[in-house]
Amino acid sequence: MRILVDENMSSRRLAARLQSAGHDIILATDVGLLSATDPRVLMWAIGAGRPVLTRDSDDFIDLHDLVLASGGHHQGLLIVRFDNDPRHNLTDQGISSALGKLESSGAPIADQVHVLNHWR
Repeated sequence: MRILVDENMSSRRLAARLQSAGHDIILATDVGLLSATDPRVLMWAIGAGRPVLTRDSDDFIDLHDLVLASGGHHQGLLIVRFDNDPRHNLTDQGISSALGKLESSGAPIADQVHVLNHWR
């Protein structure tokens, strides 16, 4: 899968793990999106034909709703949720595994929001 990794998830270690799992990864920080607003990140991803991997669920879900309500499309939003209990959080390996399960399920990605925590 071709993925844009949002700045809040832009770890070289995560990128390396995802690349070793066969994903084509671009870090937002590597394409001039350092400190860019979420709408700018999504616009770039739409232009590049890539889903966004992010932990910023609230803003991106609002953007998802706006894009679809206006008749537009996007390549998908891949959300990783973190909470106050680290046992519930996904590690880099967990994110990679969840992406693999999502991809192999055949579920549509484009125009969808997927919370990767549900794909453990």
